[in-house]
Amino acid sequence: MSSDEQTDSFLGKVLRFGIVGVLTAVLHYGVLYIGVEMAGLNATISSSLGFVVAVIFNYLMHYNWTFGEPAPHGRTLRRYLVMISCGFLINAGVMFASEQWWSLHYLLAQALALVVVVLWNFVVSNTWVFRR
Repeated sequence: MSSDEQTDSFLGKVLRFGIVGVLTAVLHYGVLYIGVEMAGLNATISSSLGFVVAVIFNYLMHYNWTFGEPAPHGRTLRRYLVMISCGFLINAGVMFASEQWWSLHYLLAQALALVVVVLWNFVVSNTWVFRR
């Protein structure tokens, strides 16, 4: 593959990752908002539920579209679950710290958590999870 093809491939991957990320964030925020505002749940619990729903969507989209022809599902899914488990703990930790220590509004707290988790996910997805 030429360097131009590699650049196009990387930029395409970044663009697809971003599109899937935006859709995943909308889904996550939707569950968070519904949990807090309509179901009366704690923001950390609602965020955690939203995280789980979003993870399922995210994996399927990245496996089938973003990273094109990754390794077989078994290995990829195991790696993805390790990455997501760490991301889940990062998300919950940021939400907890934001609520309990910094007194941030839960939607702002989720935005902060989202940035941290997205950076983590892209680096680990691109270098390990979806690598053949």
